[in-house]
Amino acid sequence: MPLRSTAPLALVATAALLPARADAKDLRNRFGLGFNSYLDENAGLSARYVVPSGDEALNIVIEGNVGFSTISLSERFAAGGRLLTSVVAEDNMNFYVGGGLGYVSGEAGDALRVQPLASVDFFMFGLENLGFTSSFGVNIDVGGGRGGLSTASQASAGLTYWF
Repeated sequence: MPLRSTAPLALVATAALLPARADAKDLRNRFGLGFNSYLDENAGLSARYVVPSGDEALNIVIEGNVGFSTISLSERFAAGGRLLTSVVAEDNMNFYVGGGLGYVSGEAGDALRVQPLASVDFFMFGLENLGFTSSFGVNIDVGGGRGGLSTASQASAGLTYWF
């Protein structure tokens, strides 16, 4: 192949491999719907809203979650909310700390669940409105036969579509 015919191909390949510009994800005054397993082991539905603030790197997230399972052997229900504030805003990623409070019902009984936690939202290039989330922390259950502590990092994941 002559050099002149390979030059455009090399230019296109080089441009495709260069990273695109990325900024911290500004979610202020946006509403998101999705699903996650933050509050309980079963996936639940979530609604999220980011409170407007003066700084684009500061995202304060108010979130409501509800999930249930009606399978006869393991009927479960969980409902609650979380309040998160961003502490690190990087290219297409926000890192939050916060807490959650909810009601969890299942085989072991009913309990009030308190959740100090950290959470990370990732946004992939080309999918700017779809957030992939991982959350980790501690579950503190009070009441029923469920009193105690457990970590909440093994399966706390979710997806949120931001409008």
